[in-house]
Amino acid sequence: MVPERIQISERISYWKATEEPLSADIGVVTGDKYIWVFDAGDGEEVLRCVCSLEAPVNLVLSHFHKDHIGNVGKMNYSNLYQGAHTLKYTHAGEVIRGDMRIEDGVTIHLFEIPSGHAKGCIGMEVGDYAFLGDAIYCAIKDGKPVYNANLLGEQIKVLRALQAKYFLLSHRERFACKKEVVLRQLESIYAKRDS
Repeated sequence: MVPERIQISERISYWKATEEPLSADIGVVTGDKYIWVFDAGDGEEVLRCVCSLEAPVNLVLSHFHKDHIGNVGKMNYSNLYQGAHTLKYTHAGEVIRGDMRIEDGVTIHLFEIPSGHAKGCIGMEVGDYAFLGDAIYCAIKDGKPVYNANLLGEQIKVLRALQAKYFLLSHRERFACKKEVVLRQLESIYAKRDS
């Protein structure tokens, strides 16, 4: 089944996540020179969608899980950006350390996000929107959510400092969530930490 492409703003859209095979939501930002794709997804239908883009593609990977990087080796792209841990799986591209800003008709802000979900998560902020992939999700152990309080505290600081008004979260029915709503949820979890 072909994933649905949804327009968020004049320059920002995304393909909805799929279940069979499991594939992340794929962000698309139209710059003046490049189309910026956030996550490669997994599966043939998703791959066809991404390969249908006509401008040169810059690819940003949120983290190393297969539903986010499965199609990387089958795609053509000009530049690849990712975290250090993801590089171990892709063996190509540039590692984001700290913050990076690139002008392409819009400002593309790439940044590291501390996360208990996966090592080396990367986000991409464009204007009022920040693609976060799965970074805000916790680890699951024995079927229960588990948070690392230190990582969660650092994550909240990074997210609070972003200018974006909306966070774009993969695998959620509501992809675009208000920044303040997400931060309130994370801060309420952080407030329950053990001393």
